[in-house]
Amino acid sequence: MATPEANKELVRRYLHAFNERDRETMADLLAEDVVEHGTHERLEGFGEIEAFLDAHFETFPDYEGETEAMIAEGDTVAVRYRVRGTHTGEYQDVEPTGHTVEWSGMAMYRIEGDEIAEVWLEADRLGLLRQLEVVDPPAHLRL
Repeated sequence: MATPEANKELVRRYLHAFNERDRETMADLLAEDVVEHGTHERLEGFGEIEAFLDAHFETFPDYEGETEAMIAEGDTVAVRYRVRGTHTGEYQDVEPTGHTVEWSGMAMYRIEGDEIAEVWLEADRLGLLRQLEVVDPPAHLRL
């Protein structure tokens, strides 16, 4: 069984490959039957994850993430992240705005052997939609 530090290093390598769009390294670090649960439907296998990412990177071509915190226990690594990108493609029926947006989220990675076997994602999509001017914050939250 790998140590929590080794598991954190594996996730760091995956996130670096993600930012670099290094598909080969990403595929090598993910288990063949990886499952991703997130703000979208359940994705199974690298092929489905890759197709989702292709659409996402088309919408936000300069998308880049930054790890703000990472902790590990046993076979699980948790990451708090912040991402940014320019909205140049359609996103959930929202036509491109050209806005540079930033949002935060949390991800949990379950490690099996020396691969990422499962991923859970949560992101501040409401904050993203506010920046795309799709929704207005309630009056008492406006600055």
